[in-house]
Amino acid sequence: MKLKYGMNPNQDYAEVIDPSNALQLLNGKPSIINVLDALNAWQLVKEASDELGSQCSTSFKHVTPSGVALSRSLSDQEKAAYLIKKPLSPLASAYARARGTDRLASFGDFIALSHQLDEETASLIKTEVSDGIIAPAYDPAALETLKAKKKGNYVVFAIDPDFIPPDIESRELFGITIRQKRNDLKITDALLQNVVTKNRDIPAAILSDLKLGMITLKFTQSNSICVVNNGHVIGIGSGQQSRILCSGLALSKANVWYQKSLLDYAFLKEQPDLKRTELDQLIELKRQEVYGDKVILNELEGSCLLSDGFFPQKDNIELAHKYGIKYIATPMGSIRDQEIIDAADSYGMRIVNTGTRLFHH
Repeated sequence: MKLKYGMNPNQDYAEVIDPSNALQLLNGKPSIINVLDALNAWQLVKEASDELGSQCSTSFKHVTPSGVALSRSLSDQEKAAYLIKKPLSPLASAYARARGTDRLASFGDFIALSHQLDEETASLIKTEVSDGIIAPAYDPAALETLKAKKKGNYVVFAIDPDFIPPDIESRELFGITIRQKRNDLKITDALLQNVVTKNRDIPAAILSDLKLGMITLKFTQSNSICVVNNGHVIGIGSGQQSRILCSGLALSKANVWYQKSLLDYAFLKEQPDLKRTELDQLIELKRQEVYGDKVILNELEGSCLLSDGFFPQKDNIELAHKYGIKYIATPMGSIRDQEIIDAADSYGMRIVNTGTRLFHH
């Protein structure tokens, strides 16, 4: 498969070699970043859907998710926050939630869907600024809707949902080939049994959210932290060398999401003719005016925080407490593990030692 260009336009030769024919290009001229987004995003939604039994969508930018969500019915307030004015299918609701996590970050996203694209989801995607999509199948009418985006240049990939890649994967960097066993670790309940704090109860809904968070981190650039609530990854901090910076990013993004979810959107009635991207900017300005940096995530029940590697200090726990986090899943291995557990106990938190690092690059 010949590509438009490589990582940058000056890299004018690029191609995909796929002996399995698992990946099919149905429309558009993708770049290498589009392919990287598509393949990482597809693995995420496929695994999440299989493990959690729900339709799933993610909005990817630069090989990292901006948001991930399972299908849920949207409240009227959520519809207002996500700029939804038409009825949604279950799959469309998953994408609306994923994109709604951080609509500013999702500008020009690459979308992955766990199930066949339907007309309702295509109609929603049509209204958004997006670079492309990957899904296992397409309703014919929905496919035609997407083919018309970006003057016919919208990237559309189909992926074989039954394709299983070889155990050994390789990449070439600076003329040197690196090979490793593919990370085929299954995220299941078995990884979430070792609760190390005094409070040990983990409700079933929280267990599901913890699994969604772990699956998300498995395909997020490290270091990475995410915050999950009600089948929705509402904040992601990734690609930082310091774990506390990742925590700060994830928690602050989740806080902004919650601020926006509580705004009174009546002010948008005064702007009937603006594009969605212009509305996104107005919403952000209104959020800053109403809330500023005020922490209100601590008013939302049931939020979880997950880490792809161990916490070196208790500062991450203290920051999580500030934002109201009660459930944490992380591998442990710091010389300060006991300090971290003691800090969590003092705040009534639950920590699950997953025993599993989830670095991804």
